[in-house]
Amino acid sequence: MKNAILVSADKHWRTVMEGTLLSRGWQVASVETLVEGERPDPVEVQALIIDAASVARGALSSWLAEGAPKLEIPVVIAPGLTEAERFADALEGQMRTVEKEASPVVVRFWGVRGSIPTPGPATSFYGGNTSCVEVEADGETIILDAGSGIRPLGLSLMARAAGKPLNLHLIISHTHWDHIQGLPFFIPAYIPTNHLRVVVYSEVRHDLAHVLEMQMDSAYFPVAMKDLPSHPEVEEAGDHFSCGPVEVEGFFSNHPGLCAGYKLLTSVGTVVYVSDNELNFKGQAIHLAAETADHMHERFIATLKGARVLIHDAQYTRAEYNSKLGWGHSAFEDTVELAGESGVEHLILFHHDPLRSDAQINQLVRDARAIVAEKGWSMRVDAAREGMEISLYPKGDAAPPL
Repeated sequence: MKNAILVSADKHWRTVMEGTLLSRGWQVASVETLVEGERPDPVEVQALIIDAASVARGALSSWLAEGAPKLEIPVVIAPGLTEAERFADALEGQMRTVEKEASPVVVRFWGVRGSIPTPGPATSFYGGNTSCVEVEADGETIILDAGSGIRPLGLSLMARAAGKPLNLHLIISHTHWDHIQGLPFFIPAYIPTNHLRVVVYSEVRHDLAHVLEMQMDSAYFPVAMKDLPSHPEVEEAGDHFSCGPVEVEGFFSNHPGLCAGYKLLTSVGTVVYVSDNELNFKGQAIHLAAETADHMHERFIATLKGARVLIHDAQYTRAEYNSKLGWGHSAFEDTVELAGESGVEHLILFHHDPLRSDAQINQLVRDARAIVAEKGWSMRVDAAREGMEISLYPKGDAAPPL
């Protein structure tokens, strides 16, 4: 594990730089200023990263010249936040100008927030759009949920298509607002040469077309669903269906009003999406009357076993969950333990609480990684962030998320 200390008087700079490095696997501690006489332990810390804008060079020079033991780790003068990503790439020695062979599966995050969009300065790093994940897999474009994040995804898809027709699969977990509210603003649906297939596991939604039509009723939106030029094909499928060569398995999650998770079987392994799920290991699986919590736990272990990527609800902490029993969301600690027991390769904490700030999500990542280290698992843990990409290659040639 790579460890760094960030030094800045600017709280926002610390939050963004910390999140940028956490997303690349670093462990990060943040402080406001340099303390006279203190020196990081070179065994524990590999870099001291200084905010060039808030820490004067004179103050740094004075600190380095003090009579304390000589500093034995690199001091890096970091740029402003507009250069944070490039700086992190350079620190890793993996500049993006070095092109890798195209991967058969790429997972992109466009909306990562739960319940309601939360734009604003406190959420600008991880993002405030609601659930939407794009999976490019084996020649197919698969979209998981249509929260507000599907709007920027649509703009990106149109730019990448460069005028060519798009063939898109949109898979819906359930029809709560934060999972369908972006569909009316999805530009590819307004292009007649595009084909949009909207599909849901039939056991969680028997009237999907009607629900989507109601959302676009004239009382709420000026364009009716039936008038979309692409004429979306709405389908209620069984628990196994296909998106081209990608086989998809739908299964129940524990959430009010019924909700599905989806397991995508790609050529390089499985990607599992469980946006809303309450892991309650103390009793009944609250929203699945026929299933005990123990049985649900065993079922999820079997479903998730060996997944390359698991995107899973982590809306609460255990302390918060105690007052939110039955709300249909998980404590991140329980999500980490389920994933670790299932042998998941890469866990993505998802569906962030609308009250959770960027700095608080950074803390969740640190705490989640501490659980993994304590248990001795090799699993990687990250928090979902708008703009984040994960490229999957055949085993042994995986690229880190960007």
